[in-house]
Amino acid sequence: MEKYEELFNPSFLKKESAAKDACDNRPPLPKDAAVTMAYVPLQTDMITYDEDKALQCGTLFPTLNKVFLGGSAK
Repeated sequence: MEKYEELFNPSFLKKESAAKDACDNRPPLPKDAAVTMAYVPLQTDMITYDEDKALQCGTLFPTLNKVFLGGSAK
């Protein structure tokens, strides 16, 4: 594995962003990201739920609406 670009460019970040703010031209992850460091990508998908749906789902962003299965680490 000589190239690590795919590790820092997940498929959900490859689509065109809905947000076209001229002030925010930063990439989701740094270009010099090290494999041993933890990075949290910037929220690029600005599609949001309306207020009622967000309160019902517990999140404003549909991409963060995941099923919680519960349980504990073993």
